[in-house]
Amino acid sequence: MTYVSHPLALGALVVVLGLALYLVATVKIRVRAAVPGRAGQLHAEIGELKKRMDELAARQPVPATDGEREGAPAAFASAPPSVPLRSGINLSRRSQALRLHRRGETPEQIASSLMVPTGEVRLLLKVHRLVMEQTMAGPPRPGLKSGPGSADTFSSAESAP
Repeated sequence: MTYVSHPLALGALVVVLGLALYLVATVKIRVRAAVPGRAGQLHAEIGELKKRMDELAARQPVPATDGEREGAPAAFASAPPSVPLRSGINLSRRSQALRLHRRGETPEQIASSLMVPTGEVRLLLKVHRLVMEQTMAGPPRPGLKSGPGSADTFSSAESAP
């Protein structure tokens, strides 16, 4: 503890603290001097961005009227306005829609109860009907060869005398 009370140690401490205070003050002055130039640059960038936003807003199409949605397919235009448009119909909703259709509900009733567009329900029912028709008809069978080189025993048995 004797070195703290030494006059040279106290002098060195005062010099170091003075130097630190000087450095802090100069850095603070430099930062304050740089801010107005940067603020002007930021204001210019903000003004340019506002100008671009106004241009984009001017190019934006006018919303459609008479219940049609701008840029939407006709299937979505037929959906009632109270039904929010969703990105798609998931597997659970598909099975619910098919179950409701088997019970005899119309596509409009199914769409309103599941909160999906009517056109999407109609498309689902149409695809389901096509798949069921193909399933009932069975897969197409290739023509079977008949004759002595055939591996088909039934056709070769029929051709035998």
